[in-house]
Amino acid sequence: MKALKFFFAVLFAASIALGCTGMQGDGTGNGGQDQEPGRASDLLTLFYQTIEKQNGENPREKVYIVAHRANTLNAILANVPENSLEIIKIAIESGVVDMVELDVRPTKDGELVLMHDASINRTTNGGNKNVSSLTYQELMQYDMKRGNVVSNGVKVPTLRQAFELCKGKMFINLDIANKNVPIGTLANLIIECGMIDQVMIYSGQSELVEYPTIDPNFIIHPYVSSVSAATGYKRYFGALLFQYGLDFKDKSNITFPADMREEGFLTYTNILDYDSKLRSGDYTPLQTFIESETDFIQTDVAEIVHEYLDIEGLR
Repeated sequence: MKALKFFFAVLFAASIALGCTGMQGDGTGNGGQDQEPGRASDLLTLFYQTIEKQNGENPREKVYIVAHRANTLNAILANVPENSLEIIKIAIESGVVDMVELDVRPTKDGELVLMHDASINRTTNGGNKNVSSLTYQELMQYDMKRGNVVSNGVKVPTLRQAFELCKGKMFINLDIANKNVPIGTLANLIIECGMIDQVMIYSGQSELVEYPTIDPNFIIHPYVSSVSAATGYKRYFGALLFQYGLDFKDKSNITFPADMREEGFLTYTNILDYDSKLRSGDYTPLQTFIESETDFIQTDVAEIVHEYLDIEGLR
């Protein structure tokens, strides 16, 4: 019965890939981009391919790397602002990033822009003003920055611009948690830009489950702390990859990914609090992550994570 369900799910994922425009465009089936052999052109295909491999003899062929706010180590060292088009380009061209995590907020006049904080103070030279209190044109007066280094001429991008840049090139984990993003506005933009098969949406359950009611093909990315919480999402076709917190101190939830796998789910966690250890050569947290058998890892230092995973035969 489980195998039959999986078979029909794969067929359904294939139909979505054919029906959506997110990675299509040149008649070759790869969206007009040069892809690695076997590289999935849409997220659901990637998810189902990974689930299928987990049920095979060699389940751990690859661990996927997510660039937090599109950060990479090289970009950080070059003071490229987070959530900027410039840093997304670096992630795309790095060759080691499989997905970028981006944050979105609405301006006063309803334009969806990339910004993690409510205030623009940390990431622009505009001072202590809120995104929600500025129109898009007012926001464009300011330049983005990292720390005290201002990138002259680099503006806060719209989500539409990010979609145009990533289309056919990079998967996106879109973080809208507690950011007051209008559901209809975001859903319409994703559909209009042909990105429904390339974007997954991360947020709390209350707003997250609204997206499949608009279109069942929306891919949602819930945070869960138990397997039973994840099974509550089984009614949603696009809920396959779940984020959770990995405790590196006592390894109390080290079996969580394996338990999730038994339910046909994939897992996603981050080691952001441990990136500084990786930069200093301490790979203990990353090794714990590998032992946990989580499928996706979110980090600010993708190059280091990739190099270590590659040595372990997981890239």
